[in-house]
Amino acid sequence: MNMMQRAAYYHIDFSNILIMPAYLCQFWLGMNSDQFYDLLNCIPSLAGQVPNATIALSIYLVKLRTGDSNERLATLFNKSRVTLERLMNKARECLINEFVPLYLGFNHLTVEDVASRNRIIPEGLFGNPDLPPNSKPAIVICDATYVFIQSSSNYLFQKQTYSLQKLDNLVKPFMIVSCDGHIVDCLGPYKATSNDASITSLNLCNEESCLRSFFRRGDIFILDRGFRDVINELQRYGFVAHMPESLLENEHQLTTQQANRSRFVTMCRWVVEVVNGRVKRDFRLFRHVFNNRAALHLKNDFRISCALINKFHVVIENPPEALEYVRIPKDRLSLENHLATYVEQANLNRRRVNFQMINSNNPHLDRFPQLTITDLKRLALGTYQLKQATSYYGEHIRQTGIYSIEVNNTLDDDVPLILGLNNYLLRGRIKSRHVNSRTYHTYLLISRDDAVANTLDTIVGYCCSCLIGK
Repeated sequence: MNMMQRAAYYHIDFSNILIMPAYLCQFWLGMNSDQFYDLLNCIPSLAGQVPNATIALSIYLVKLRTGDSNERLATLFNKSRVTLERLMNKARECLINEFVPLYLGFNHLTVEDVASRNRIIPEGLFGNPDLPPNSKPAIVICDATYVFIQSSSNYLFQKQTYSLQKLDNLVKPFMIVSCDGHIVDCLGPYKATSNDASITSLNLCNEESCLRSFFRRGDIFILDRGFRDVINELQRYGFVAHMPESLLENEHQLTTQQANRSRFVTMCRWVVEVVNGRVKRDFRLFRHVFNNRAALHLKNDFRISCALINKFHVVIENPPEALEYVRIPKDRLSLENHLATYVEQANLNRRRVNFQMINSNNPHLDRFPQLTITDLKRLALGTYQLKQATSYYGEHIRQTGIYSIEVNNTLDDDVPLILGLNNYLLRGRIKSRHVNSRTYHTYLLISRDDAVANTLDTIVGYCCSCLIGK
């Protein structure tokens, strides 16, 4: 039974949301009845423009929620396509004029409000938690997302919207998000040939854009490497910009300090990825390819969706271990990775003679530390890497259930004494997540000392041959 048949079966009455079962209300509208009428009260002018404001708003929300064609929605609401589109346009117009300014844009909050949304981890790593609230720097995360559109017979438009990276036509809304996931503003959408740096530079130089005037000197931007060409420009205007480090000339791996500083950024940047995911999760319209006719109101649809998320979605809270997640990386920022140095000096990535495959005759995994989930989260500084472990394991496991791990049970005498003596070294080969032809070596130095068994102290050191593996 498809969605339309289910709707007919349950006799959904969109003219009276209060009598609709709660699960159907959430399924079709993406909100409960109280939230629906709260939203309806935000656009009072709609009632004077259409016969039934509840129906008009429901049509628009179902369109965002499902992404179904207007022809299919017309059968659901028992209206002609022309009438349905007219009601949808009225609802969109009222939402963009009356609702969106209240919940999205540089005018719906102050920079102090943005600073009050700072969370413990980004503020502990990049800000100053001891400053009074009115002088704390605002911390925001920026990134562009994608909405795919149809190819066009307008050759100029076709060239501007074709992405050589995605091999498809798309436009890029540009998101500016606070640390708790609240969307400060959504700029654009911009053409596919624009990158993050050029979009930011355009808004810094554009007097009509509020990006430069809204933020204060000393406010903090957390960015990815796509912004590297605009970092100096941001700093000229007095802003503080942080992004992952790039390789030095003739180097194949970041230094330990560079890798640690890069991890500071990735510990905070995930918020904007979550928000981008929410838009396409909650509003299926943006998962689909916009046809050229519908693309005329893509900008308004996307801004309305962002405003709806701001109003109704819960914000991201501090994890219970937030203070510890700040303390651990700051304490380890300047520490040398002695195991990585030893692996490099001993050229272990190219040596096999000292390593043996783990099997029934060499059962070192029987002594492998069994850590609690709390210790694992402390080791990984959160849950992201733990969630990735299943995917990495699934890519490497063979059909026979065998996973290749090697052990060096007799470490050379030149192992730094700081790493201890009673240890054994595990080595695994991990395929790159992004490049199919690339494989990395990962190393784990494990202590045999029974006094620290099954604790974090069992793990003496670890490193990887990837870009940020030190």
